[in-house]
Amino acid sequence: MAPVKTPEFILFDLDETLYPSSNGLMSLIRDRIVEYMVVRLGWSRDEAEERRQRYVREYGVTLDGLHKLHGVDVGDYMEYVHAVPHSEYIEPNPALDRMLGRLRPSKAIFTNASQSHARRVLSALGVSTSHFECIFDFEAAGYCPKPDPEAYRRILTRLGARGDQCVLVEDNLRNLYTAKSVFGMTTVLVKKCDHGAKGQADLVIDNILQLEQALGEARRPRRRE
Repeated sequence: MAPVKTPEFILFDLDETLYPSSNGLMSLIRDRIVEYMVVRLGWSRDEAEERRQRYVREYGVTLDGLHKLHGVDVGDYMEYVHAVPHSEYIEPNPALDRMLGRLRPSKAIFTNASQSHARRVLSALGVSTSHFECIFDFEAAGYCPKPDPEAYRRILTRLGARGDQCVLVEDNLRNLYTAKSVFGMTTVLVKKCDHGAKGQADLVIDNILQLEQALGEARRPRRRE
């Protein structure tokens, strides 16, 4: 792989990127999504689960399908599914806060979730919001979720950036594919024990704390033997 150019912007996904998927928070939120469809739309649990999975495949996130096809209110949905005890699942990570303080490029959160959920996640992690130029959420993206290219265009416009100036750090290969193929971003996959994905992302790391070292090593030209 060619050396990675020093980025001017680092875009961070939120859920299961800044914290490990093993903590169970997203499993709880997925349960809340199914519960929302049962309570608000009157579907059976089996139908709700089938639609949740189908809308994720077809639209990127369940909410986009619910909003477009069933007129679900975005604010009501976000408040319901994120009404979870964040601090009971997410452990403080002072090393992450220190690493973000050392990383010189401008930084932003780029999430399909809500602003309030992102702030609660950061609070539970003990990570200061001052590290980030913005928290770019589903509403800021005009209700266009990743991997819809329009979401990426909108955050680039918000930051005044080009794609080739950015690194996107994500746990989802589909979102990274759009970033790379459409906008020329450098891509970093955060996925424990998934080093088979190296050909699909520029860098693969086991956890977010490896980012600083991985970017540094990727920028160094390889010595010829």
